[in-house]
Amino acid sequence: MIETLESQQTRYIEGRLVLELSEPSNDVYYFLLALYDGISTLKYDVSDFGVMSAVLLLATKYEVKYLRMGILGSLSLIWPRHLSLWEAREARATNAVGVYEPRKSITHPILIINLARAVNASELLPAAFYDLSRSSPSACAAGYTCPSTFTTHQLSDADLLSLLRGKEHSSRFLSTFIVKELEGREPSMSCIHRMELDVARRRICQAAFEAITFEILRDINGPTCQRSSDPLFAILDAELMQTREDPLGRLNSALRACEFCRSEFGAAVDAAREDFWQALPTWFGIDPVVWS
Repeated sequence: MIETLESQQTRYIEGRLVLELSEPSNDVYYFLLALYDGISTLKYDVSDFGVMSAVLLLATKYEVKYLRMGILGSLSLIWPRHLSLWEAREARATNAVGVYEPRKSITHPILIINLARAVNASELLPAAFYDLSRSSPSACAAGYTCPSTFTTHQLSDADLLSLLRGKEHSSRFLSTFIVKELEGREPSMSCIHRMELDVARRRICQAAFEAITFEILRDINGPTCQRSSDPLFAILDAELMQTREDPLGRLNSALRACEFCRSEFGAAVDAAREDFWQALPTWFGIDPVVWS
């Protein structure tokens, strides 16, 4: 390498060969800091994305594997391959009164998708694509404008098409779940109301699932939780709304099935959400091997 540099440039300082890098000086500065001081103080939130991305890009380019692996390991906790880690991330992004506020702390997914493409970190893509797919198609196409630099970041045409296809797949999965698991759901064989003589009481659990279906179809979680167009959460919410209290601390009896019916439905919800999560790579056109 030194011989190649000597044949291409003649700049010296105090008799030492000058290595000129094409990267911005600030990026090189952050990279050198990471080399000497490590990355234990590096943050992975909105405020530190520029620093983190600079270090990761240079660590990848110059094959500093321990820096690359350390950063990708931390990013994989925010853009994970396991549903349990995604749930932990979503809980951290929800405030004390139940309002979902991801953009206050979590980097915009367009930035993560473009960074993952640049450093060949495909394992981050499914979660990032799903995060972005919860926005409207127009917002996804318009891109993300950084509030500090006013730079607009957009997906490539290929990634935008993959995003829209994946968004359609996730919506279709939710529709199928509603038809299969909610509409006309039969009560459990152990349902406490199953042997009631009164028809209305015998249908208490069925009526509860019908009411839940209606709530999902009108997207009840959108205005209150800021999670509209989030099929994964909507499936979970179908279970949660059975035990959710109103502002006065009262349960909505119209949405509450008996314990046995709720338990069987809860198992269906867990299985459906895991199937949904595992399908994300395929839906967004990413090789499923990245999550194997």
